[in-house]
Amino acid sequence: MNDRSTIRVLLADDHAIVREGVRGMLDAEPDIAVVADASSGSAAIEAVAAHDVDVVLMDLRMPRMD
Repeated sequence: MNDRSTIRVLLADDHAIVREGVRGMLDAEPDIAVVADASSGSAAIEAVAAHDVDVVLMDLRMPRMD
């Protein structure tokens, strides 16, 4: 983790409702920011490369790549 006070999170799940629900819970936390989300494993890899994330919350089973 880095020296920033805000924890930067990537959400990765193929179900939009799950991503939205988790985002809703995390948005209530002042020291957590969801900086990206992804609906597939390949999109998650791209998002990690594009964003400086501290934590990835990821579904273990997703279509095509998990």
